[in-house]
Order: sequence, then structure tokens, then C-alpha cells
Amino acid sequence: MSYLLDSSALLAYYFAEPGGERVRELLSDDDIDVGISVLTMAEFWSRLRAEGSADAFAEEWGVVSELLTSMHPVTLDVVGKSIELRSAATGRLPQIDALIAATAASLNAVLVHRDPHFSAVPGDLLQQEVLPEK
Repeated sequence: MSYLLDSSALLAYYFAEPGGERVRELLSDDDIDVGISVLTMAEFWSRLRAEGSADAFAEEWGVVSELLTSMHPVTLDVVGKSIELRSAATGRLPQIDALIAATAASLNAVLVHRDPHFSAVPGDLLQQEVLPEK
């Protein structure tokens, strides 16, 4: 099975927040492919910066990225899928979230997150595992 971590899931793991233990379980299972969108890298930096730890980004990103099976680029197909998801959404779905969700959908992976925006995406378009809120 394949999973794609939303930034919220990766941050829950990194900061040992609610849901972080589930992410740890996924990352520890050698039979599971756990990836991220490259966009998560920028969101990880933003959170470290907000916490006053931007100087540690390169080192911390190196540690975190070693745990992942794959990192996926934003392609034209992903952008097209993000438009499809936003069009079908029943509520607000920010573009960055749509791109991350579209990456998961394009890979037929389960999106792991704790972001309420993703609830706007119909279940037949995106497989999701929702982590506990912060």
C-alpha cells in the first residue's frame, strides 16, 4: 500500500503532536511506501521558521527526508488533477492542499493528514486517513 503524508502529518510526527505516532508506524513499516509532495519541504521550513528554528532546516530536513520512501514533484498531470479536486470540492480547498491531494490521488495513495480542508474532497476522488487534530 502507498501513503502520501500531507505537511500536517509530517509536522505531527516531527513535533510529536497528536497523530504523530500513527505516522511513525507508517514510516517504520518496510512494506509500506510513504512519500510526500515536494511542496511539503517548503511547508516544513515555514513551520521551523515560525518556531524560531529556521537555521536548523537543512540538517532537520536531511534527517526527516531519510525516513521517506519517495518525494514526488508537481507535474502537469498533478496540476490538472488539483483542478479536478478543487472543482469537485464542497468547500474551500487551498491550492497547495489541492496539489498535495492531487499528488496522492495521481499515485492512488492514501493521503494522511489532519487538515480539515481535505474533508471538502469527495471520497471517490481521494483516499484519506485523518489523524487526530492538534
